Amino acid sequence: MSDKVIPHQSEVSGIVPDDYEGIESRFTQVSELPSLSYCRLVKAMRYGRWHVLKGLKAEYASDPAHTQRLRKELEMMMILSHPSILQVYGMEQDCRDCKIGMDSFIVMEWVDGVTLGEWLATSPSINQRRRVADEMLDAISYMHRQGVVHRDLKPENIMITRNGANVKIIDFGLADNDSYAVFKNPAGTEQYIAPEQLSSNVADSRNDIYSLGIVLNLMHMGNAYKGVVKKCLMPISARFQSVDEIREDLERGKRHRRHARVAGFAIAVSVVIASILLGLGYAGRQKLEDPSGNFTFRDSNDFVHTNWDNVTSTLTSVQYAGGNKANVRLRSDYRFNGNTWISGELGFGCFRNMDKLENVTLDPPSFGIQKNSFKGCTNLKKIIMPNLEHPPHIGNGGWVTVIDSIFEPYHFDRVTLYVPNVEDMKRDKSWSRFKHIEPYKPNQ
Repeated sequence: MSDKVIPHQSEVSGIVPDDYEGIESRFTQVSELPSLSYCRLVKAMRYGRWHVLKGLKAEYASDPAHTQRLRKELEMMMILSHPSILQVYGMEQDCRDCKIGMDSFIVMEWVDGVTLGEWLATSPSINQRRRVADEMLDAISYMHRQGVVHRDLKPENIMITRNGANVKIIDFGLADNDSYAVFKNPAGTEQYIAPEQLSSNVADSRNDIYSLGIVLNLMHMGNAYKGVVKKCLMPISARFQSVDEIREDLERGKRHRRHARVAGFAIAVSVVIASILLGLGYAGRQKLEDPSGNFTFRDSNDFVHTNWDNVTSTLTSVQYAGGNKANVRLRSDYRFNGNTWISGELGFGCFRNMDKLENVTLDPPSFGIQKNSFKGCTNLKKIIMPNLEHPPHIGNGGWVTVIDSIFEPYHFDRVTLYVPNVEDMKRDKSWSRFKHIEPYKPNQ
């Protein structure tokens, strides 16, 4: 084998260039970036990679307070190492060759992307928005576990990368944690700041949760997030206490929706089977044989609850079909076409807008109540449930609702509930909203 050294010929291979311009240890290609704060931002290249250099503007460079503030931001960011949080490499001094124009500066990664607000303006899909929200929650949860509170979460400080649409949380200039005794003034951006931040100098992770709620609201991610946003914006003591609680709440919602889809499929299959077995061509809005009840079938196809040992017994949702009366009673079951129909729930808007209605007696030992059932019942005074075994269900697996969607706000003050077990009702999160819950007595 020859010992002759063959020189590299990049023009032959066309792969490895002879020119290594930009792979330098000093900062080159320095350009100014816009900044409205006391800091100056510069984009520069080193070792073939873009960086952002953050230092003080000339008028603040000799101010010890601003120098210490910049130092604090560096130390906050050095605590953090997360793919969705802007990475910081350290603080360096200017050198003669670099000509940055700042005595010292923080060296950070360059994010090729747009702000969250700009990204939302491109109309991303709901799945894309939810993925971005998941990354935000993960990053903020991590940040809080490290003891860091951002204090200025807003769309302008959340970047979305052009490549992959990944989250990068930036600008920790107002960040704080318990180990610092300096720069504890109220801080944040007016539109996104938590109310308590305006007067408090103590950083609290729940401050970020309030700001996060406003950001999530701007992202319009559907009903799944409405309850989360609402709780994020509550007073600090009633707010989510951690981002992990938000994630747990969303996960419960996902499980609930999965169960609802399964239940809906089971109902559909059961309807087909029951129709074959029972020939239920009459299921639907049909009058009962006993018109004194003044109820019709809204849906008589909830065969998930059917006792298949006795297929003539069927749980049904009922709808009031009588006049505008003061007193109404729903029996536990009715006979129709030779079958026994068990009153399983009050259908959607069952008693809606019955302004003369004062007293309702509901005989079933167990039942549910759907949305708008008592909306518009301006004179309602009593709801009597003489046989109740446990608090009525609010909604069902297929149609989720809350008690505020069933009753008017004034009902909780004016209406008295009469039940066999008062303590069970008072312990229930929904029904405990009623201020007047009394023990049922015969001839009530």
